[in-house]
Amino acid sequence: MESINVTTSDQHIGKRLDVVLTNIVQVVTGKTISRTTIQNCIRSGDVLVDNIVVLTPSTSLNKVSIVQINNIDINSNKHDYEIISEEIPLDIVYEDDYVLVINKPAGLVCHPAVGHKSGTLVHALVNKFELSNIGMSTRPGIVHRLDKDTSGLMLVAKTNEAHMAFSNLFANYKGKLIKRKYLAIVFGIPRNAKGEIRTYITRHQKNRQMFTTSDTNGKLAITLYNVCKSFYFSSTKSISVVECELLTGRTHQIRVHMKYIGCPLIGDQLYGKSKIETVYPEYIKEFPRQALHSSTLSFIHPFTKENLVFYSPLPEDMDMIIKNIS
Repeated sequence: MESINVTTSDQHIGKRLDVVLTNIVQVVTGKTISRTTIQNCIRSGDVLVDNIVVLTPSTSLNKVSIVQINNIDINSNKHDYEIISEEIPLDIVYEDDYVLVINKPAGLVCHPAVGHKSGTLVHALVNKFELSNIGMSTRPGIVHRLDKDTSGLMLVAKTNEAHMAFSNLFANYKGKLIKRKYLAIVFGIPRNAKGEIRTYITRHQKNRQMFTTSDTNGKLAITLYNVCKSFYFSSTKSISVVECELLTGRTHQIRVHMKYIGCPLIGDQLYGKSKIETVYPEYIKEFPRQALHSSTLSFIHPFTKENLVFYSPLPEDMDMIIKNIS
């Protein structure tokens, strides 16, 4: 464990403390430090800003400050994989000097991890682009992630300045300057045609691959939803197409929230298996992934100030569910 003293600059004013420190510590130490490591230091009371302990990672810096970080393990990234570029097809929806918008297919893992040392989106990206290097070395450019089996639009940063700017949009503006909408096909029909789901989400105590809702523990998660269509297979069995908008970005958020209201996603092996019953046709019972697609991404560009809106139609496998029913 080590202690590090760093000084922020004018460019860090208004930025999140955890994002700023992740970048600065990486430069100072020459080591790749994950944002999670920095966040854990902050929550543990090991970070002082101008000699005052700060416990909230999302705290905004309001002036140039001297920051002391105690008890930090600069060798905390246990899984550090060499990223060798690979020729993997990419669907580039948009590109400028700062950012890329990618239409990710289902089945493509975003970045290297245990069990996925090659063949990821990152391997494809580094083959074609210079990317930001904030955070873990295995995640260049990755501002936000989609699960392996979730398809659709995601944003990738090309520069460190862009990475920090877009991370700030995701973290602090709750749908005001950046919007993410998904289409999900779920079992059942939500009780209300539209609404807001607001819970805390925390890791499941028994199955560490899963997350679950809580009234008090974990991180606040907010999802807006709107039922687009519903289809009945019997008097009690039905499915719905639901549009979900994320106001926060928690791991598995839509999957957890849809289960919470009694409508888990079709094909979801973690959260939806209990809903697979004989009344449903084979193309629903055997759907091979969670039926979730990132369909709309819009934001006020932090550098050009343009209002950009991108759409991705339903992929063929999800579209076929609806066509087979209709």
